[in-house]
Order: sequence, then structure tokens, then C-alpha cells
Amino acid sequence: MERREEDQLSSEKASWFSALGYSWRSALRIDRMQVTAAQALSSVIGFALPLALGVATGHVVEGVSMAGGAATLGAVGLTYTYRARTRTLLLACLGIAFSAFVGSITSRIDWLAILVACLWGFGAGLLVALGQSAMVVGLQAAVALIVLSHFALDPLHALLQAALMLAGALFQTLLAILPFPWRHTAPERVALVVLYSRLADYAAQSPDEQDGHAVRDALLKAHTVLSDSGIRGQQKDLFLHLLEEAERIRLSFILLKRLRQHAQEEQATAIGANLDALLQAAAAGLRDTANEMKLTAPLVHHVKPREQFKEQLSELRQQGSDAHNRELITQGVAYGEALFKQLQRARKLAKAWKYRQYTLSIRLALPRPSQLHLYDTATTLRANLNLRSTTFRHAIRLGVALALTTALYRVIPLPVQRGYWMPLTALLVLRPDFSSTFTRGIARFLGTLLGAVLVTLLVVAVNPSQWLLVVLDAAMAYLAFSVLFVNYALFSTLITVEVVLLLTFVVPQSLQTAEYRAIDTTIGGILALLIYVVWPSWERSKAADDVVKRLEALRHYLVAVFEAYAHPGGYDDAKFLSLRMELRLARSNAQVSVERARYEPIKHRLDPELAQGILEAADGMAQSGLALEAYLVDNPAREGLPGVSGFAATIDEGLHLLVTAIRDETRISTFPDLQDALHKLKHATRSVGYGQSAEKERVQFVLDEVKRMVRILGEMRELVGSSRHARMPVLTK
Repeated sequence: MERREEDQLSSEKASWFSALGYSWRSALRIDRMQVTAAQALSSVIGFALPLALGVATGHVVEGVSMAGGAATLGAVGLTYTYRARTRTLLLACLGIAFSAFVGSITSRIDWLAILVACLWGFGAGLLVALGQSAMVVGLQAAVALIVLSHFALDPLHALLQAALMLAGALFQTLLAILPFPWRHTAPERVALVVLYSRLADYAAQSPDEQDGHAVRDALLKAHTVLSDSGIRGQQKDLFLHLLEEAERIRLSFILLKRLRQHAQEEQATAIGANLDALLQAAAAGLRDTANEMKLTAPLVHHVKPREQFKEQLSELRQQGSDAHNRELITQGVAYGEALFKQLQRARKLAKAWKYRQYTLSIRLALPRPSQLHLYDTATTLRANLNLRSTTFRHAIRLGVALALTTALYRVIPLPVQRGYWMPLTALLVLRPDFSSTFTRGIARFLGTLLGAVLVTLLVVAVNPSQWLLVVLDAAMAYLAFSVLFVNYALFSTLITVEVVLLLTFVVPQSLQTAEYRAIDTTIGGILALLIYVVWPSWERSKAADDVVKRLEALRHYLVAVFEAYAHPGGYDDAKFLSLRMELRLARSNAQVSVERARYEPIKHRLDPELAQGILEAADGMAQSGLALEAYLVDNPAREGLPGVSGFAATIDEGLHLLVTAIRDETRISTFPDLQDALHKLKHATRSVGYGQSAEKERVQFVLDEVKRMVRILGEMRELVGSSRHARMPVLTK
């Protein structure tokens, strides 16, 4: 018994070390593709210009106040679309000004300042439920409250201070929404560049790497960005057409990769080599298309991918004399010709955007995400006002953390001068989940500590003039905004340097200040992490729900695909676009949730390894569904396939039973006979296409994908477990 307890304790310690090790590695990871140097230009102008004007006119305090209001919003306009950027910035302006006023006038009364910090923390945490924009607004408002609570002002001066910060924030907003050439379409354009680059990577993958998660994520991102975009007219049409072509190209890749796999199984080496070469040429063409949408000319130019593609397609046609593999060759040529046309259209669309040669007459429309109106906002917030909500628990944690850290430097006689760095660090460290809290917490803690100490030592040693401070501050702000998404620890270091340099204009810096700032940052970061450990919200508590939503979205999509085969005239582009978006979103959410759960130190509810297996199996079924849809689009038929609706009902029932077992934590006692359903489908389609090669090909393609679905669904059933597989439980507690 004692031995078992010792083993369990040792296992738990190892889990914590493993989880913290993952957080440490994630905090130090660098993504060079995420540099936002061009977008950072207007953010730096909005910050540096008021500061420079204040120094030039002798109104340094006023310049610092306006620059402070602008600095808090500098990162907001880096990736948002024009519409979302404007909405978020305007709301953040109001939140910053109001919070600055409240923080200044409540600072004289300790208990009131502690209470207000608690309320602002709770509010900022609760706004996470409304999405990224609302979270940013709440975070910036809380930052303004914490910083301004250090400066106790009477109501009149507090109002003036708030007005100055509002003016600076509005100036930053104005610059962010002005149609600069490099800014106006940047988020939309970047999303499409990333999408076409990911498609190129997917095409270039070896046969053993069949992993399309990066393409799925890029498609979801592009859909989201363009759905929220405020661009109108032909430019919006071009972007939408590029997105539509990307959808078609992805479906064509799925067909070609399926065919390449079939060629390997048939040991048709020459055909497989031709298909590989086609995909490589397509990858080169897609990279050229992505480069056309960049503002700067690429350093590397691919050598005539169009000619390479046509050459490989011609070689594939010449193999038509191989009677044994004639069907493979015919399909490969047909898919290749369709892909060639898609690649050409995408390239022309990209060139049309680059050279402003708009010639489109057809307007497309994406299914818009539901807009969050006032009623929806109130409903969402009310739904999260219970302890079962991860957001509500996060809000309570954040409120308690800000109250505790504020009380530490206000009530308890600690040797600190500017103790607001404690609640500020706690605010920026705490997140709703373990992985984000410790990953971002480590990055923020290291960056803030390093930046605060180094810049204070620099200021004390160099004693720069005000104009040199302006130059240094602007340079640090530009670097910080440029690397925000590259590495958060690096951003935290640079933004801390920028904040300390800004405070140097009004608050003298000393070696003792550096020491106190390091102590405050350490205390705030450690307390935030301890508060999370004491009352955590584990991702595994919701991972099962996200897996269920993924399977439900898969059910809806597959049933729609089979119904389109049963009734070909009922295929609706807009409906399937919406279903694919729902499928990708559910997949993305489930993958993130399971990935976070994998690196949590506590083992409970859904086993992450089991959940990952279910998601990978679901990806396989989704790939088959996409292949069926792609074939239907490329080969429209007048007559429906008999027996497809019955088979769809069997697949639907099987997925529904899996969903029920995972959601209700029960075992599967009965399951539909998949092999019998497959046999009935084969029998029903036996007479279809008698004497017609195209119809025979369609039936065979459907049966091949259906067999794959039956096999995968059987594997999913084994993963989830049944009464005959008691040693493979769904859940562990």
C-alpha cells in the first residue's frame, strides 16, 4: 500500500515536471514567420509623436500621458481586420479613459482601491467569454486602472489625466484605421498568403506525411478573417475568389493523394512518380501565387512551375498504353487537368490584385459569423455566471489575484516603492487554462523581470537626455510591436523597457528602483501561478465536450455528402461551405483542447491519448468525406446512387452512439452492423452504370471511400470501448 502511494506520488511529480518543462520550451519557442514590422510603423508613430511634441513644447507630463494612452493600444491593430480593429480600438479607448479616471480617484483610499482592482480583474476575466476583442478591451482597461492607481489625484486632475490618455488612444486609433497602403488589407492578404503557402507545403508532403492540419487551420483563419472584413467591391470579390479556389485546390489535392496511394498499392511506380511530380509542380505554383500577394518581391523565384506541371501531365497521358493501369491514368489526367485550371485561376486572381486589374463580375458571399449584439452579449455572460464555467472560474481567480497583490503593497509594509508591478504582472500572467497560464506566465515573468532590471540599470548608468529617451522609447516600442507574435518573452522584455523609459520622464529611476521592480515582478508572477495551482481549471474538464462537438460536426457533414450523392441536384455550394467551416472550427477547438490537456499534470476525465486517437480517426473520416465531395463537384451526375441514404443512416447512428458514450461517460452496448450496411450498399449499386465506364468509376470511387469509412468507424468504436472491450474504458478518473 505504501509502495503504491509512493509510486503515485512519484508519478504526479513527474507529470508536473513534464508539464512545466513543456511550458518552458513553449515560452522560449520563436516563430520567425510572425514578424509584424510593417504593421508596427503606425503604432510607433501614434506612440512617439505625442511624446516628442510634449518634450518639444515643454509639456512633458501631458506628452507622457497621451503616449501612455497610445502605447496600450499599439498591439491591437497588428492583426485584426479593419472592421474588428476599429470596433476593438474604440471600445478600448473608452475602457482605458474610464479606468484611468477611476484608478486615480480611488487611489487615496486603500480598501476602495483593493475593491476596485478586484472588480476590474473579475470583469476582465469574464470578458474572455465574449471572444478575443472583448478580452483585449478588458485587459487594457485593467492595465490602465492598475498603473493610474499609483498616481493619487483629485477628481479634476483625474479627469484631465483620463482626457489626455483618451486623446492619445484616439490618435492611435485614427492612425490604425487610416487606409495606409501596407495596413488596409494586411490581415486579409496575410491570411491568404499563409493559406496558399500551407497548401504548397501540403502538396509537397511525402506520401508518409498525410497531415493536413496546417491547411485546415489556415482555411479556418482565412474564412474567419474574410467573414469579418469590412472591405467592399471588387477587391473583396478577389479575396473571396482566392479563398474559393483554395477550397477547390485542397479538394483536388485530396483526390490526387488518394490516387497516389492507390498507385502505390497497385505497385504502379511510374504513375506514382508522375503524380508526385505533379504535386511538386503544383506546390511551386502555389508558392508563386502566395508571393504575388506579398507587398515585397520574393528573393526566390521558382522555375516555370506551369511548364513543369504541363510536362508531367503530358508524361502521364503517354502512359495510357498501359492497359492494366488505364483507369488510374485516366483519373490522374482528369484530376490533373482540373487542378491545372484551378492553379491558373488562382494565379490570375493574385496578379489581378497586385496590379489592380479587376475584371470580375460575379460576387461571392461567405456565411458571416453571428454578430454579437447586446442581447447576445448579456445572454453569453449570464450563461457563464456559474462555477462550472471555465471563464467564471478564471474571472474569480483574476479578481482575487489583483485584490491580493494590490493589498500586499498597500496594506502590508513591504519594502516596495512602486508595488503596482505586482498586480500588473499577475494580470498579464493569469489565463483561463493551465498551459496558457504557465507558458505565458513564464514568458511574461522572464521578460518583465529582465527588461525592468536592464533598462533601469541602463538609465542610471547613461543618464540619457529627454530627446535620447524619446528615440530609445520609440525604438523599443517598434521592436516590441514587431515581435509580439514571434516570441512573447522577447515582446515582454522590449515592452517593459518601453514602459520604464516612458516612466523615466516623470519618475526618477535608481538602482534601488530596479531592485524593487524585480521583487514586485517576482512576487506578482509567483502569486498568480500559486493562485492557479490552488484553484485550477483543467482543460480536460472540457476536452470531452470539444471532442463531442467535433464528432457532431462530422456527422452533419457526412450525412450531407451522402444525401448529395442520393440527390445530386440538391448540392448547394453555400451549404457545404458552411458545413466545412463548422467542421474545421470544431476540429481546431478540439485539437487545441486535447493538446492543452495532454500537457496538464493532473490526470482525470478523458484520457488525452485516447482523445487524440479519436480525433485522428475523425480526421480520416473527414478526409474521405472531402474526397467524396470533391469527386461529386468534378463529376456531377444526373442520377442518384441507390442505397446511399440507408448507408448514411448507419454512419449517422454509429457516430451518434460514439458521441453519447463520450458525453455521458457510458459504454456502448450495441452498435450498427457496418459490414452489413456496406454489403447492402454494394448490392444496391451493383447494376448502376451497366455499360457506362464513367458510372462504374463513380460507383467504385464511392465504394472505396465508404470501405475506408467503415474501417475507421470500427476503429473508433474499438477506441471508445464496449462491453466486450472492458479494458479500453472511455474515461479515467
